Amino acid sequence: MSRPFALIGFVYLAVQAVSIYFGSGFAFLASGCFLLVFFLTLFVTKLRTAKVIPIACLVAAVALGTYAGYHVWKIEPLAELEEKDAYITGTLCELPYENNGKFYYTLRVDNIEIDGMEEPHNPGKMIMTTRNALDIETYGTISGKVHLYQSFGSEDGFSVRQYDYSKRIHMRAYLYEYEGYSISPTAEKPPYYYALSIRKTMMNSLDRLLPAEEAGIMKAVLLGDKTGLTDEIKSDFRSAGTYHLLVVSGLHMTIVFQGLLKLLKFCKIPHKLSCVITAFGVLSFMAITGFSPSVMRSGIMSLLFLAAMMFDRKADSLNSLGIAVFILCAVNPYAAADIGFLLSVASVLSLILLSNPIRQFFINKTKRIKRGRRLLNSTIASISSSLAVTMGTLPIMIMAFNTFSVISPISNLFMIAPSTFMLPFSGIASLLESIPSLSLLAKPFALIGGLIAKYLIFAAHWFAKIPFSLISSDYDFILLWLAMTMLLFAVAILLAKRKILIRTVLTLSSILLIAGVFSYQLSNRSTARVSVLDVEDGISVVVTANRQTAIIGCNAYSDYATHQYLKGHGIHNIDYLQPISDETTEYQNLAKLNQAFHTENFVLPNEQYFAGDLEKSLEEVEKISYYEKSAKTILNEDVTIELHSTAKGSYTVLTVRDIRMLILSSEYDLTNIDIDLNQIDILITDTVPQHAEYLQSFITVLSMEEQSMADSVKKMEMGNVQLYATAGRGNFHIDIEGDRSIILRRGSGG
Repeated sequence: MSRPFALIGFVYLAVQAVSIYFGSGFAFLASGCFLLVFFLTLFVTKLRTAKVIPIACLVAAVALGTYAGYHVWKIEPLAELEEKDAYITGTLCELPYENNGKFYYTLRVDNIEIDGMEEPHNPGKMIMTTRNALDIETYGTISGKVHLYQSFGSEDGFSVRQYDYSKRIHMRAYLYEYEGYSISPTAEKPPYYYALSIRKTMMNSLDRLLPAEEAGIMKAVLLGDKTGLTDEIKSDFRSAGTYHLLVVSGLHMTIVFQGLLKLLKFCKIPHKLSCVITAFGVLSFMAITGFSPSVMRSGIMSLLFLAAMMFDRKADSLNSLGIAVFILCAVNPYAAADIGFLLSVASVLSLILLSNPIRQFFINKTKRIKRGRRLLNSTIASISSSLAVTMGTLPIMIMAFNTFSVISPISNLFMIAPSTFMLPFSGIASLLESIPSLSLLAKPFALIGGLIAKYLIFAAHWFAKIPFSLISSDYDFILLWLAMTMLLFAVAILLAKRKILIRTVLTLSSILLIAGVFSYQLSNRSTARVSVLDVEDGISVVVTANRQTAIIGCNAYSDYATHQYLKGHGIHNIDYLQPISDETTEYQNLAKLNQAFHTENFVLPNEQYFAGDLEKSLEEVEKISYYEKSAKTILNEDVTIELHSTAKGSYTVLTVRDIRMLILSSEYDLTNIDIDLNQIDILITDTVPQHAEYLQSFITVLSMEEQSMADSVKKMEMGNVQLYATAGRGNFHIDIEGDRSIILRRGSGG
């Protein structure tokens, strides 16, 4: 067994991911089974001699047992804290940030007291939110009353809650600001305090040097801070398949690693001393970027390579990756819950295994070309790396984000190199600007970095506009296509001696995908679809029928889910757009959708004040329909939308091929509604209406997160109603074929 650490690391990661998906109950049982199999293999000579199966079983048993034990020791006691008021004293251990008008503070809980509980479980780290900024420094302490709650999602499966656990954040809270609190200055200054100070200084320097968008891109690429990026920029990078450029990962670490070594070699520093200095630089970069899992993975690999160089050994990439993965998973039983970490590992693994074969294939095909060979080889290397990463991360992208970019190999070709050049310019500019006597020298570097950032924003936006640049895995055939493609690759590898070429597999896979998209659209031209998007607590309903699209509401945290759905299904025009509430957030979301897509008819309440963004976006709308108390729109022969607004609330009645749906986004009292509830077939709501027992609809769809759904189900007494919910499990689709034939489908994210 030539690569034992690769086996150990990858088995540990795979088993940990499975444990997180199925939960601690499964982990306990499976751990015992693998341990039993391990002992049995010791008595079988062939298996014991081969070593692979015994080692894999032992690693799996340890991984499962560690996860299960951590869950019992650390996670299960958190249930006693949920929805409790507590008095805490905490230390600010990360830089605070602002998002959508709220301020977020990561605290290390030093003390916690809850009335009626003698020794409440200390959650360790938590995120506390406030409506107003606090005057607190890094590693300063705050004492006050908070309300505790857990993140959105469940204990089993991948969710926001599991992602929090991967960051060692076990609880969330909001501060009772009006009850008073106290803040103490920084008393301790560990090494990480200075790393955070440097990070903050560099971020402030870029903010002073550049406009907001360019500074946001440079902070993301250099430091992994994405708080300065707009939703539109994030969406464009995702659609273009280049979002990984905004995450500090192996690419950035390689630049730091190799750059330092070359600089020290140029300065004629002794070899071993150069390795030591570079190792210190790698550790410093890991700290400044916040010790994210992707940076930790690449940092550990870099340190292993440096150690091999110091002792004149040749480092093995697969073994180094396996060691890095094992260390991260062993110290953090929830490491695999971080999708960014999984993508990082998959990217490096695919580069190691696939990049060279793909590059060699292109070199063989172009060996007759003599002129411009250096440029051609560089282009081939970029294309090979891009294709390898795309192929390796595709399954994770589909399962995690329900979308994938089909143009990512091309967009990466145009964007990877510029982002690589931008990184050193960003770093030099931010460091020089932070030194008063050298601040003028920072401007040329900032100018060049800013121009590259502007180019990246433009390129991502341009690629994102290409039709079908983003494919949604809500298409029923996508997972089948993925499985068939992986099967074809497996067959190609097994039959390699018979010259079954990879290009044949790629060609067949592309044909399957293109044929699948268009045949799916063709077969569903006669189907009207109502999609309730998974937007946590809120409503966004997309109706598609007769090649027309209506959006009813975008009452959510952001417009991201709606935007991605439209892009993933190749929708560029919105024929009907209406809000379902008077909340400022919803109007901001509608303004963003209106700017990103061509809107035919925007339905708005009369004499309503609109924020500047929405007012400006209305200039591009072909038709604006204002209403007083009600409005009726016949979108086409299949879809009619009736909007009603009263002093007691508002509601929308959607009729699709004689199927009547009631859409509610408030605790509306059904005794005051002006329609015959017996004629309603489907209720779509993000709250439980008052007197819900009056509703006799045979289908109810709850558009809310899982905890809200659990609370709502307890309140609902509606007889034998079919109850469904988004609840973090993906979009929910209602397909209507013919006049009243209904098919319910769960998006592939569920």
